[in-house]
Amino acid sequence: MLLIEPIPGWYYTLAWWSYIIGVDDANRRLGGRALLRDRFRHLAYLAFASVLWWTLFEMVNLRLGNWYYVMSPAGRPLRWASGVVAFATVLPAMVVTVSLIEALGWLRTLRVTPLSWTPGKRAVVLAVGVASVLLPMAWPDVFYPLIWGSVIFLLEPWNRDHARRSFLRDLEEGEAGPFARTLLAGLVCGGLWELWNNWARTKWVYTIPGFEEMKLFEMPVLGFLGFPAFAVECLVLLRFLRAVGDRLSARGRARARLAVAVLGPAATLGMFASIDRVTVDSLYATTRDLSVLPAGDRERMASAGLRSPEMVLRRLRSDAGRAEWAARTGIDAGALRLHFERTRLVMHRGIGDGRAAQLAAVGVRRVEDLDRWTAEDLALRLRTGDPRDRFLERRVRAWRAGL
Repeated sequence: MLLIEPIPGWYYTLAWWSYIIGVDDANRRLGGRALLRDRFRHLAYLAFASVLWWTLFEMVNLRLGNWYYVMSPAGRPLRWASGVVAFATVLPAMVVTVSLIEALGWLRTLRVTPLSWTPGKRAVVLAVGVASVLLPMAWPDVFYPLIWGSVIFLLEPWNRDHARRSFLRDLEEGEAGPFARTLLAGLVCGGLWELWNNWARTKWVYTIPGFEEMKLFEMPVLGFLGFPAFAVECLVLLRFLRAVGDRLSARGRARARLAVAVLGPAATLGMFASIDRVTVDSLYATTRDLSVLPAGDRERMASAGLRSPEMVLRRLRSDAGRAEWAARTGIDAGALRLHFERTRLVMHRGIGDGRAAQLAAVGVRRVEDLDRWTAEDLALRLRTGDPRDRFLERRVRAWRAGL
């Protein structure tokens, strides 16, 4: 990756918005309706709704602890702004991907045995939806997967009766094409989410109980099964919101928009404040700000051109590189080797400068030193009562994965 800002820090967001714009243009060329050209207000609506939608999952994750963020921007305004721009991609990405699959004619029709829908089945589905919310909240380590299907069970029965489009009505007619296309879109978007997150500097790391190993990128392999369900959730939500809007009077819609315009941003700001305390585990630091390096040396390194941790790792990896930069900085090659190892620990799995300083205090100064500890023992030594330590043992397991 190019080490020229803003590409490293904003890679994930740049990749997603480039994808959304590119696929939207492809939809236009294939004869579909393009969000940017034909429905820009709808794109803005999707982006706004997307931020609020993902706010809900971030709040739930405060209880589940299934992922955390690393190498986030150090400044709070920039960190929160980058989060908003990233979260705004979720629903637009799903919509343009489903539209592309439809425009390409894939899975245009898929005949199945018509679904028989009864009041009894409705009651069971709603009960499953309620359980899918309550059980993960009560026993998050066991029932966390259920949260990714809860909205389907809670809202789709209502959509069947009131929304313009409904997966249940499709299935009652023996047509599974729309459902299959949405599942495929979820798998495509899920693969791209994980691929681009894997390459990003500011990223999330999963800490899912029992699945620290067997990963593709950052995601446990079995976790990819959740993306098709999430895609269905996204469309179920959008159809629900549209149906609610259709049923409101003009005055009711105006009041609803005002309430969302006021309460939505307030909820999102509250979410960012909460995840800053619990879910954001490390902040990105330039070479000048790496407290694990001696102040004088890090200033000389930065002044000589080693301005970022990535540059330190790239230039000081070999003996020849260290000899070259010893001449440039006036720092002994042996000291530069130690600085390389400490910087490598900072960047390993997004540990960050703050955690690396904690680790140095207990004798962990190189990545390989992590292997001398069990996750339980190291978490116990590092625990300070910080709210971020709520899931510290899981995060230590993530640091040690693959060693």
